[in-house]
Amino acid sequence: MISGRCRALVSRCTLVAATTPEDSERLQPIFQAFIARDAAELDAALERDPGAVDLRFGDNTLLELATQPPTGDVPAEIIAVLIERGAALDRALNLAACFNLRPMVSQLLDAGADPTARADADITPLESAAMHGSTDAADAADVLVHHGVHRNALWLTAAAGELDLVRDWVSDAGELLKPPGDYRPNFADVGRPAANAPTDDPDEILGEALVFAAANGRVPVVDYLLSTGASIDARPYRSTTGLHLAIQFRKVEMMRHLLSCGAAHSVADDQYNSDAHGGRRV
Repeated sequence: MISGRCRALVSRCTLVAATTPEDSERLQPIFQAFIARDAAELDAALERDPGAVDLRFGDNTLLELATQPPTGDVPAEIIAVLIERGAALDRALNLAACFNLRPMVSQLLDAGADPTARADADITPLESAAMHGSTDAADAADVLVHHGVHRNALWLTAAAGELDLVRDWVSDAGELLKPPGDYRPNFADVGRPAANAPTDDPDEILGEALVFAAANGRVPVVDYLLSTGASIDARPYRSTTGLHLAIQFRKVEMMRHLLSCGAAHSVADDQYNSDAHGGRRV
């Protein structure tokens, strides 16, 4: 499921929209080379007009456009040309994390994209990945988790699968050992409807961590939080449980695990008025 912030493009007919007719004319050669997946021609077009790498198709540069589903699977060679021609990297990294594009995330990080940079909603790439269940983009030694959590927060360490850090936050008895962190997750930052502001209620904080661990398929973290007394049916955001998000983000192993642990499948969320089966409640 793609959230509103990541649903930035809706059809190919809108991709060439530019700020001015002059910009649109300049963009046509590089856009045509991009669509044809012709790295040599794209490089030649940008050599002729180096500043075109910074022009925008609507809200996006060509590199940012390359992260988004309507453009398809963009080869690394095309991304490399844009990087070598000086494309801005940081917003593209945040979008690639949102859309779970692990190879592109790695390529952008290797090129010097800043994993701490905050994009449109003032969130980091790892926070964007965590709120979209984009586990592939977050995992492994060469991508985001390796670069650190940056804004220390319990929910984010849970979403990233950092069990040792979660244990530093939550005792075996379920006691919070320190404040929940600098940034509490806000789905409105990634295009979902706003919800009530988070509170300092320890049960809500633990539930928040469990829900995001579930959304990102982090079985050991979920099991630890359950063992400390966190509710398997916690619903800190608009009655959305970990099971809801595991289903939405296609975390099949987590979905089965939660059900085996007794997660309720009849809870209706307040966003879609839907239970875990996808049935609307009346």
